[in-house]
Amino acid sequence: MRVIDNHCHYQKRDGYLEEMVQAATDAGIEKLCLNGGGERWRQHDNDGVMAAAEQHPDTIVPVAFVFLGEDSVDDVRAWHGAGFKALKTQYPTNMYDADEFFPIYEAAEELGMPILFHTGISARFAEHDRWDTSSRYMMPLTLDRIARCFPDLVIWGAHLGVPDTWHAAMLMRVNPKIYFDLCGTDTTGKRWTTICNFAELFYGGEAHWGKLVFGNEGGPGGFLPLLRDYLALMADAGVSPEVQHKVLWQNVADALGIE
Repeated sequence: MRVIDNHCHYQKRDGYLEEMVQAATDAGIEKLCLNGGGERWRQHDNDGVMAAAEQHPDTIVPVAFVFLGEDSVDDVRAWHGAGFKALKTQYPTNMYDADEFFPIYEAAEELGMPILFHTGISARFAEHDRWDTSSRYMMPLTLDRIARCFPDLVIWGAHLGVPDTWHAAMLMRVNPKIYFDLCGTDTTGKRWTTICNFAELFYGGEAHWGKLVFGNEGGPGGFLPLLRDYLALMADAGVSPEVQHKVLWQNVADALGIE
């Protein structure tokens, strides 16, 4: 079973890149979509991400971090020209579906760059104490208007929108190009069982399960456990090998033009 991880952060600590690549290889994960939010996230920035992709061209897919409310359409076009294949965003200055961000989405749709949106409650660090944003801006329902206005834009939602997992699952069912990953959700069923009952969330059967993508956030210790959880959940639900292949590889590969 081939695997792409579409949600990896490039942490800024010595040896992290090699550790992450080796852990992914050991888990059987072929490609990592890597992003970095820069110093405010204690991560490498877009330049660092591209350097990592140049160092590991067969493994790293470079994803540009776009700060909605700060970066411009010209930035998006420049990143695309430099070789970035997708965009990642978190902590916007307004709701994701605010009109002011539509030029960014229009450019991404035109350029064929999927966007990975953080959805749900967001972590905070000391550096964020006076950052003018809110988890409310990133709830999964904000993706619905974007999907309707930009029907050719591939949207990846992170974390199944925790805690609004029901909304996230319904969005996948209704919108052809909205997908979600499960990192940050309780795939073990030991917590949050009332909002993470996967049999109920993906009530639409195989086609519904097939709207997931694999995303781990890049922590080297998390690749193999989360991959095992994905496989176990899908096996328990009777998801066919063909649909499992879509979840772990084909959905992301198609969006990125990977053969």
